[in-house]
Amino acid sequence: AALADLILPDATYLERWDWEDMVSPTQVGEHILRQSFIKPLGEARDLGDVVIDLADRMGMPLGIGSSKEEFVKKSCEKTAKKIQGFPGFDYMKKHGVWTDPKAKPDYYGYKKTVLDVSKEPVTVGGVQYADMSEPEKVSPHMGDDVLYDKETGVFWHWKHSKAKDAEEAMKKGYTNTKNAYKGYVGQLIGDKVYKGFKPDKLNKSGYFELYSMLLKNKGFAPLPTYVPIPEHQKMKSDDLILTTYKIAVHIHSRSQNCKWLSEMYHDNPGWINPKTAAARGIKNGDKIKVKSYIGEITTKARVTEKIMPGVIAISHSVGHWEYGRYASGKKAPFGHDNDPDLKLMWWKNHGVHANWIIPNSPDPINGQQRWMDTVVKVTKA
Repeated sequence: AALADLILPDATYLERWDWEDMVSPTQVGEHILRQSFIKPLGEARDLGDVVIDLADRMGMPLGIGSSKEEFVKKSCEKTAKKIQGFPGFDYMKKHGVWTDPKAKPDYYGYKKTVLDVSKEPVTVGGVQYADMSEPEKVSPHMGDDVLYDKETGVFWHWKHSKAKDAEEAMKKGYTNTKNAYKGYVGQLIGDKVYKGFKPDKLNKSGYFELYSMLLKNKGFAPLPTYVPIPEHQKMKSDDLILTTYKIAVHIHSRSQNCKWLSEMYHDNPGWINPKTAAARGIKNGDKIKVKSYIGEITTKARVTEKIMPGVIAISHSVGHWEYGRYASGKKAPFGHDNDPDLKLMWWKNHGVHANWIIPNSPDPINGQQRWMDTVVKVTKA
């Protein structure tokens, strides 16, 4: 936003139409409609309305109506055609939620049987099979392009993958064929093929995997394995570990322009144990420097028994350098001074962000950033 030429005021969740997708605690599907509770204030507009309007002006209409509300209404009509008993837009507008009264909870989906030759022998090409001693010969019963993978016990449609032909798919195998997971059929256990845990995005088997062939093929440990953090093995006696955390009154670092929330929490001292602080001559409220190998920040010390020795904890919920006056104290280039609440903003400190001293060092397997183990030195400023 700091680099934008124009910032459009979007509607809040109370001011827009949409569909909601929540996880049902009862395992029964729910249709949930969000509707505008009040009209958008000022010049705010739902991004959906903006996109529909832009598409019309550019001569390539989206075909979903002239507004987000009309889009929701049309999608209700389509849903009613596909789902028997779905009551339609007027009902959803009045009640907000609809659940099929005939639907039953879908528990233990992984136990569902795709094929069970123990109960009824399978005939493929005129040959009858009463067991799974030769599963690769039974696989055509589930489709002409279905293959059996000996390594994983998975039956899969090779045509759904990136394989050129069946021969290539068989040679590479399920695990090593790109997009093979899209053709997953089921997992063989004994004489039954179960639905199992259907894979998503990766060529995993239908098992709840503890041993991963995918990790093994990439050169990583196939079983859950503890690997010491190299930097922690080399720590000196005066080094500490920096960790970050989210506080209760903010949404990570996205709610700091909410005036009341920032009034409640706008500074983030470094939490440090009394023993760790005493060894460095640090008292509660002192200014401290926290330094890693990529930089340093200055904050205040909060000396407390609530944090263990050898660690310093700094919240990641504040410390903006943009995002408006309530979040950063910095006025936007075209900001106005007509907000009556500005005179009520009594705080001057907006915190400091620990990201400046946390190196970009993601986990090599899952890609997640390492937020909790940066080695730092802490001194009195």
